[in-house]
Amino acid sequence: MEDWTASWEDLGFPKFKEASLQKIETTGKKLLMEAGVEEEEAALEVRLLLQESFSLITAGYLLRKQELLCKADREKVEAAGIEQTEILGKLHSFFENFEKRRRRIPLAQILGRQSFYGLDFFVNEDILIPRADTECLVDLVLEDYADLAKQAGSSSLNILDLCTGSGCIGISVAKHLPYQELLLVDLSEKALAVAKKNAEKHLGENVTLLQSDLLTGVQGKKFSLLLSNPPYIVSRVIPGLDREVSEYEPKMALDGGEDGLVFYRRIAKEAKAVLLPGARLYLEIGYDQGESVKDIFQKEGYEAVEVFPDLAGNPRVLRGIFPGK
Repeated sequence: MEDWTASWEDLGFPKFKEASLQKIETTGKKLLMEAGVEEEEAALEVRLLLQESFSLITAGYLLRKQELLCKADREKVEAAGIEQTEILGKLHSFFENFEKRRRRIPLAQILGRQSFYGLDFFVNEDILIPRADTECLVDLVLEDYADLAKQAGSSSLNILDLCTGSGCIGISVAKHLPYQELLLVDLSEKALAVAKKNAEKHLGENVTLLQSDLLTGVQGKKFSLLLSNPPYIVSRVIPGLDREVSEYEPKMALDGGEDGLVFYRRIAKEAKAVLLPGARLYLEIGYDQGESVKDIFQKEGYEAVEVFPDLAGNPRVLRGIFPGK
């Protein structure tokens, strides 16, 4: 205990008898900014780490943030006979997590969860952390549901989520639309373990997981809907990304080859073997890849190929229709 308390004060955090959540937040924000975290992000993340360690919702945090921690817990200590060491334990928990964030480990990995499309997903270092930008792909699929069901000839869809990672795309779509089958595919066994945990939490049964190099292991099945957020970062760009990404997220989930388009070329060719006539595919793309990916799928014979923007106005989703033979 002594080691961490010395480090706590060395970094400028208030002495325990003088500590409040507000004072800790102020110091923590400053330290995260010095570590390279943006100001707004730093303030929010320190608060979230404190809420996690003290088991506080936002309203409770705001009510207590100005109080001295010893004073704030006095009634609880007296009523329940809880030792003052409980407060130190909470502070120790916060400090351990804070030091991870100061090393630029992503907050979602520290907390072990990330919100996506209104659902909480388990995350760890084995998968790409779900991003808000990807939610526009789910939005588009839900908007298109009537056309999807009409083309499939059924209100229930056969869904394939390729390069599934956490499973957030396929699971979110399946949570909102009726489906006959949901197949989550990834090359990484560790990623599939994460997807399985999330599928069990949000969907229960009727979900299949498959370890496969894209579509090489998908046999004897046809799908009306293909979803994917494949690796699309240009290889040479990865080392220059934010440390949270370049150092702590799996390179397998990021690296799209020399031009970032390797997986789109493969999907455009290989998907023909597993799609029903009239099936639609929805792929996340990089902000500068719209025309390149569109050209790849048009040359492979897909129809009505369009690119849609995210909320920031950047190209983010490609949609296409497989015409069949």
